[in-house]
Amino acid sequence: MLQFFEGFTGLMQFASIAYLAFLALAVVVYFALPGVRTRTAWLLSLSALFYLALSPRWFWVLIAVTAYTYVIGRVIGARGSARADAPPGARDRILLTVGIIPVVGALIVFKYLGFLSELGNGFLQILPAPVSLPVLQLALPIGISFWTFQTIAYLVDVYRGVVTPERNPFYYALAVMFFPVVTAGPITRAHVLLQQLKEKHRFDASKMQSGLLLIGRGFFKKLMVADRIAVFVNTVFDNPYDHSGVVDGLLFSVAAVFFAIQLYCDFSGYTDIVRGSARLFGVDLPLNFRAPYFARDVRDFWRRWHISLMDWLRDYIYIPLGGSRRGVRRRYINVMAVFLVSGIWHGAGLTFIIWGALNGLYMITGELLAPVRQRVLDFMRVDRSTFAHRVTQTVLTFGLITFAWVFFRADSLADAAYIVPRMFIPTVWIFTDGTLLKQGLGYADLLVALASIGVVWITDWLSLRYDLLLHFNRQHLLFRWLVYYGLILVVVVFGHYGGTYNAADFVYFRF
Repeated sequence: MLQFFEGFTGLMQFASIAYLAFLALAVVVYFALPGVRTRTAWLLSLSALFYLALSPRWFWVLIAVTAYTYVIGRVIGARGSARADAPPGARDRILLTVGIIPVVGALIVFKYLGFLSELGNGFLQILPAPVSLPVLQLALPIGISFWTFQTIAYLVDVYRGVVTPERNPFYYALAVMFFPVVTAGPITRAHVLLQQLKEKHRFDASKMQSGLLLIGRGFFKKLMVADRIAVFVNTVFDNPYDHSGVVDGLLFSVAAVFFAIQLYCDFSGYTDIVRGSARLFGVDLPLNFRAPYFARDVRDFWRRWHISLMDWLRDYIYIPLGGSRRGVRRRYINVMAVFLVSGIWHGAGLTFIIWGALNGLYMITGELLAPVRQRVLDFMRVDRSTFAHRVTQTVLTFGLITFAWVFFRADSLADAAYIVPRMFIPTVWIFTDGTLLKQGLGYADLLVALASIGVVWITDWLSLRYDLLLHFNRQHLLFRWLVYYGLILVVVVFGHYGGTYNAADFVYFRF
């Protein structure tokens, strides 16, 4: 049976024709069914089959976590009802802990056990007698970081009395396993998703249109930008020692900038596809990105990047630790804790921890230096409202974030230590001597990539000022259909489908 489902793993990917066919069938049958219960059964069956096709060997982990948190949620809710208006007591906290520990335990076993064993072996090397721990590397169930965080949020919200526990196990299972979000989010609060899944949605042409446009935009970002420049990024980052700093120094900077763009277009492209997919069923998922690379400081960047994760970390890590209520020093500790958790959540490795720590330091240092920065600007009589000043802030912020992304992308701490000092060697000749054309992409590919990046940046900039969908819908019908067909034609003709292409390779599927 496993072999049967594994045969579909390479087909059932979001950026594929097979997924579009799957989605079309799902939508047609969904609106043909008469009631909410039959629609729920249909979506739940499809979601189970979808996950089985992606991660057949670990489907049982998803089922176990879903069933366990459903039961614990019911028990916590029953105790809350018995307490009436009384605040949670010690027994309730113990019950919540009993609910969370196995969920976190599953995440640790599958994602961090091998890393922890390697760290332990590193410490054991200082002992005089040779002692080592077995290093167990398990395949990662797709989406485990997302649906574990989602179920933890559900248990905490039930414990706090913010939501009532879901009584119907099928509705709850669908909220956790809903196929657009089960792989990589957005991390959606269960009660928000449940409320929408329980409604009987009528066919809405405007939602269909906006959903399909979102899917098209996601395909454009993924196939026109992310997958194309990934070839360049992988060539440099996977083999950094093949490039001399004295000769190719700035090549590492170019690769870092390309990775920043690749990651954004890959993850936001995925998010557009799943938000568009959910919208076809009448379900609105939360916004996950809001033109993050137009941020003018690091704090603003993290309000725009992976918004659902940052909201989760704020509500379930930062605020419970005391937030900003216990003084400045404690607030800085809490900020650093949030970003360290974010780093560890993204990956089992020292590079991810350093990446998280760097962003935490950016946040704290930026706040500490704010008065000095203001005095310097006042002394220099800089007009903060000018376009040049805003652009300077945006470029500096992008530079800081891109520098941190080097640790996020590097395969090891040694690779990052090799790359970072060489990034700033001014080897400007790489832009004219053909070095850039030796990294897996030809001249035409680079031109297409740069043009596509320009399209993404322009639409992001416009989205901050206008409701693009509203303006688009006001245009003539002929113009709109030309845009539809033009988008499809561009993606089909110019999308990256080379030998290195793999539609399954959304970056955040690894987390």
